[in-house]
Amino acid sequence: MVENKITWKNFVLGLVHEFCDEIGKRTFTLREFYSACEGDIRKFSPKNHHPFDKVRQQLQFLRNDGLIQFLDGRGTYTLLGVDLLRGEVEDEKILEVNKRSPEKREYLIETYARNRGWVKEAKDKFGFACLYPECSNAFKKPDKTPYIEVHHIISLHDGGEDAIWNLAVVCAHHHKMAHFADLFTKRRVNGILADSVARCLESH
Repeated sequence: MVENKITWKNFVLGLVHEFCDEIGKRTFTLREFYSACEGDIRKFSPKNHHPFDKVRQQLQFLRNDGLIQFLDGRGTYTLLGVDLLRGEVEDEKILEVNKRSPEKREYLIETYARNRGWVKEAKDKFGFACLYPECSNAFKKPDKTPYIEVHHIISLHDGGEDAIWNLAVVCAHHHKMAHFADLFTKRRVNGILADSVARCLESH
């Protein structure tokens, strides 16, 4: 009998990638992950009588390795180190993004990724008007729908999360400011957007 050479940690990491691809977002709870993947987990190690605890242990190991992040107090995890999930792309230009710097890459991904997972939820929750106060930058696309971009207030490459409280809908101008302005301006813009998001969430 050939021994299974895949470690538990690598197996769970692979499942996390597949699960996040499937749901279209990087943030998930242990229970929803286990529920969706239980069949594969039991097949991987039929003799393990405590697979749920084993998976929770492996997620801790992945957290220690910096591959996922645990959101304290909310019981959820975020997959790190993945710029783009399968199925997030509408524009083929995204294929060129990996050649760019992390900051430029993330900006382009935010711009090109459309209506998937948290991106869709942000638009559903916040609408299609820039959350920067008194911003009147707006235009409609050829199909007459409003154009808006979704921005990670704390960027993914800085440890930010795909969570509704970390997403803002912004016009292209303020989106670029939040990424490419001088450090003081970027912090100010992102702070203002964070306050706007918090107020919107409190009012819902």
